[in-house]
Amino acid sequence: MPEYEGFVASLIDEGKAEVLIQPETAGIVGAPSVSAKVCHCASSSSQVTMEALNPVQAGVGDRVIVKVEASALIRNLGSLVGLPVLFLVLGWFISLFLGDTVLLGLPITFLSIFCSLPLGVAAGVFSYRHWSRENLPTITLITQTRQEMASSFTKAPVPNF
Repeated sequence: MPEYEGFVASLIDEGKAEVLIQPETAGIVGAPSVSAKVCHCASSSSQVTMEALNPVQAGVGDRVIVKVEASALIRNLGSLVGLPVLFLVLGWFISLFLGDTVLLGLPITFLSIFCSLPLGVAAGVFSYRHWSRENLPTITLITQTRQEMASSFTKAPVPNF
C-alpha cells in the first residue's frame, strides 16, 4: 500500500481534500511498480496534486499522510478485463447449447459470441464507473497541524556586522 506525505492545499466538499505531495521515487503516483519510463510520471523533484478522502478532518496547511489502497487495482482489473472475458466465455458457452440453429440468416453461435463481448465491455465500464468512486486515496494521519508548523519556526539571531 503506497504511502505519501504532503500538505492539504484545499478542502473539497463531501469530506474530500486536495493534497499536494512530492513523491520520494519516480513513477506513477499510486502505482509504484509501474516503470518510470511511462509518460506523465512524477520525478523525484516534482509535485503532484491529488484528491483524497479526508476522514480525519485535516485542515488547509496541515501536513498529512496519504495512503493508496492496493485493492483498487484489483477491482479495476476485474471490472475492465474480467467482465468482458466472462461475458465472452458465457456467449461461447450459450452457443454450445444452441447448436446449428439459424436466426435471420446468421448462425446463432456467431451471434451469441459476437454480441457477448460488447455487452461485457459495457458491463465492465459501468461497474468501473460505480467502483471507481471508492478508489480515492485516504488521508490517514495528521503529522503536524498548521499551528504546530508555524510555532516550530524560531526567530534566528541577527548577525552583527
